[in-house]
Amino acid sequence: VGGPVTVEPAPPRRPTLAAYMLGAFRVSLDDRPIESWPSGRGRSVLKYLLTQRSRLVPRDVLMDFFWPESSPEAARNSLNVAIHGLRQSFRAVTESPVVLFEHGAYRLNPELNIWVDVEEFERHVQAARQLEERGQLAAAAREYEVAIGLYGADFLSDDPYEDWPVLTRERLRVLQLEALDHLGQLYFAEGQYGACASLCQQMLAADRCREDAHCRLMRCYARLGQYPLALRQYQACVEALRAELDVEPSPATVELCERIRRREPV
Repeated sequence: VGGPVTVEPAPPRRPTLAAYMLGAFRVSLDDRPIESWPSGRGRSVLKYLLTQRSRLVPRDVLMDFFWPESSPEAARNSLNVAIHGLRQSFRAVTESPVVLFEHGAYRLNPELNIWVDVEEFERHVQAARQLEERGQLAAAAREYEVAIGLYGADFLSDDPYEDWPVLTRERLRVLQLEALDHLGQLYFAEGQYGACASLCQQMLAADRCREDAHCRLMRCYARLGQYPLALRQYQACVEALRAELDVEPSPATVELCERIRRREPV
């Protein structure tokens, strides 16, 4: 007869911090939203720490980043106030430390399970690309759909006057347009013209000079028998290119319009 069975205690569950940065900034800890932010700058520091969470961020970097015009003493004081306010925000929902200070630098507590919509968005786009390259088009389409669903709006769109998010915002915007484009091509190839048209409209809402999106939308309308809409879309294309870029549509786009006007297959 064997001895008593030793049952290992389950490891303590790691709190989950969820951050939504595609669109208006929102944070929750174990599904409890953080709604009080005593310091607006503290909230900005948190956003930056989330984007840099794979490394320690030196105190001096944050001081230079957020208070470049202040003296070192004033900048350090402002950072301390911001961090204090940030910790107050989280203390309303947890006793666990969220922001740590180690060796002259700040970071988010590695004991937290951190979920960030930006990272999930990028992960699904990357997975979709790989599946598409392998010819697994249905699976690729599902990954693109999840990615597009995560993209509520541009990165930190409620911070239009902050400089530091600009490059990340533009990079993610390009990635979103790429996801919309690739999924649109997959839908069009499958004959899902209504769904494809919706994606084209999203592309044009972000960049009204995307001639390829205008053309694909024209084709979708034509294949759905909506010839007046297709011709109207051509006019929208002409007007956008003239107004924004002072150019005319390419010969291929003009020819597409003429074929639609003649009700030829496109």
